Amino acid sequence: MAQQTQPQAAPKPPQLKMTKLMDDVLDYPLPAGYAIRNIDGSEQDIAAWARICRNGVLPAGMDEKSAYEARITNWRGRQDICPERDVFLVYEEASGTVVATITGFVMPDGDGDIHMVAADPACRGKKIGHAMLSHALKKLKADGVARVHLTTDDWRRPAIKNYLAAGFRPVWFEGVAERWEVIFREMEMEPVAFLYEGETPV
Repeated sequence: MAQQTQPQAAPKPPQLKMTKLMDDVLDYPLPAGYAIRNIDGSEQDIAAWARICRNGVLPAGMDEKSAYEARITNWRGRQDICPERDVFLVYEEASGTVVATITGFVMPDGDGDIHMVAADPACRGKKIGHAMLSHALKKLKADGVARVHLTTDDWRRPAIKNYLAAGFRPVWFEGVAERWEVIFREMEMEPVAFLYEGETPV
């Protein structure tokens, strides 16, 4: 009898790439009752960071310390990220509860990177994502970077809308144009011109 083989799952498409040229950074203040600070490296802060990042940006089953090492202190086997400088936590001033996080760091080539962006779903609609992205971009601009990159997934529509509003543009690679067509159509937005890696805007 011929051996049966399991059907293979379709490979996951590569993440979308976006880039912002740092000519300007829009100012979005946090809503009243919220503040932003750097992570302090304590067990409590790492646990809060992991809890927030489980909202779509951490794989299920990864424990807090392993996740923090893999995504922050040893990202891609390098120590590019200094947590106490590059990782931000948004918190409720009254309770101290962490509700969102973003990381903005300088890569070895001198460009900036926006990384591990996540928020408690209960905070949606308060523009916290806009405010913490603005905060991280201001920090990177002060660091002297000329371009900032990020990657995201097609389904993260609120985040994509936030990135576009902040001046990020889609980066072209093979097969991505059709995906962006769907995104812009379903978000009822006018398409934005692509950037090409290593080139100036078109």
